Amino acid sequence: MQNKFIARLLLIGLVLWGLTAGFDSIAQETEYILAHQDIFGRLRRPQVNFSHEIHSDTLEDEGCGVCHHVQDDRSGKLVYIEGEELSCKECHVQRKENQIPALREAYHGNCTVCHRQLIKAGKPKTGPTTCGGCHIKQ
Repeated sequence: MQNKFIARLLLIGLVLWGLTAGFDSIAQETEYILAHQDIFGRLRRPQVNFSHEIHSDTLEDEGCGVCHHVQDDRSGKLVYIEGEELSCKECHVQRKENQIPALREAYHGNCTVCHRQLIKAGKPKTGPTTCGGCHIKQ
């Protein structure tokens, strides 16, 4: 009798562990360190601590396509395809290729331009617009 009880508890525990492990594997990380030494080599400025959570909350109206986009072959426009979110470095490499901006320019252009637009729109909490605002010495 006691062996059946223990076996059921183990089974329930395994099922629960499996469910939580599955959710963890699909959960979005909330904080990233942007350094990409594999692309840039030795960094001249400190790495950037990036909060995905803050940005996804702030950009809720605009959607994930602000950052996660691919070029539509038919229209030539950047589009968002749910479920195909990739890291920026999957498409943007060290140097500009085929009209695709280099990774450094993609980050700088997307981030600082957006932050400046938020300032112009009078948003109270905006992100940094200068080098030292993102590249903070630890």
